Amino acid sequence: MKALRKLANGEGHVELVEIATPAPGPGQVLLKVKSVGICGTDLHIWEGRFDKVRPPVTLGHEFAGEVAALGPEVRGWQVGQRVVSESQASSCGACVYCAEGQSNLCPDRLAYGYGVDGGMAEYALVRASGLHSLPESVSFAQGAMVEPLAVAVHAVLERGVAFDQGPALVSGPGPIGLLVLLVLAQAGVPVLICGTSKDQARLDLAARLGAAATVMVDREDLGQAAREFTRGDGFAAAWECSGAGPALSAALGNVRRQGSVVQVGLAGGPAKVDLDQLTLKEVVLRGAFVHNRQTWERSLALLEDGSLDLTPLISAEMALSDWQRAFELSRDQAGIKYLLRPGE
Repeated sequence: MKALRKLANGEGHVELVEIATPAPGPGQVLLKVKSVGICGTDLHIWEGRFDKVRPPVTLGHEFAGEVAALGPEVRGWQVGQRVVSESQASSCGACVYCAEGQSNLCPDRLAYGYGVDGGMAEYALVRASGLHSLPESVSFAQGAMVEPLAVAVHAVLERGVAFDQGPALVSGPGPIGLLVLLVLAQAGVPVLICGTSKDQARLDLAARLGAAATVMVDREDLGQAAREFTRGDGFAAAWECSGAGPALSAALGNVRRQGSVVQVGLAGGPAKVDLDQLTLKEVVLRGAFVHNRQTWERSLALLEDGSLDLTPLISAEMALSDWQRAFELSRDQAGIKYLLRPGE
């Protein structure tokens, strides 16, 4: 089968190669991959900027497909069934976090696409315990976006504080920021989303997706816009999705006293932040990292009942053989989310 693999550490070393189709072992299911999303992590692996990668390894952790074969003693699934797979390939199962259903925090957690072969291939081997049925009303393309949606659902519905008590700020109109916006807007929360002038197209899309206001922070005064939007009270909550230190400082500065800030974006290193605002205003600051099984169930429920439509975020679907063009477009932020179809 064809698979897009990171063959060695360092910049590049990503190639579409032919490898043997794996056979499922105990507790495993073989999926025929129908759609797989390109994530920032995939780009960092391609660029040699992700030190957790274990080459040689097949990329991709956002994927949906059909059950192709079942491993020994696997029950509850049928060949041909439409499914999505959680991105977590394994966890220790014994630590306090695993015991509490928070395996996203397990120190030994491994994900598909960097630690274990992922979904940028014609077939993917996954753990049966990480599968979820994909509703007939949800396309494979939207199925491939359940993973980033789950990141947003976890950040808003599971790590958010007081987000339903007033207006919210979202900083960073990338794929995750826009998904956070969608989840908040679906819950009836008025949202101001901010970016820079290079994000003009994304901010325009955010307005169509339900943002009540948009701000380009390099051209407009975010503080003034925040005061007008919240009538001087400040935001009840903020979600920082860009990973930029100044954006976190702005979030801390523009939430109300005893408001909350959820840090979703990764800075990739130390960041300079105005922590005095955290103390002086008694702000609640939380992190949000990926998702758990219940998050996937919540996310799929939002798609199945029609509460959310992710298709406006899909910029294009391309054949796996066009991966380099899709990666380049993703890197250049020429759109929102690019998907690959390994079967083409």
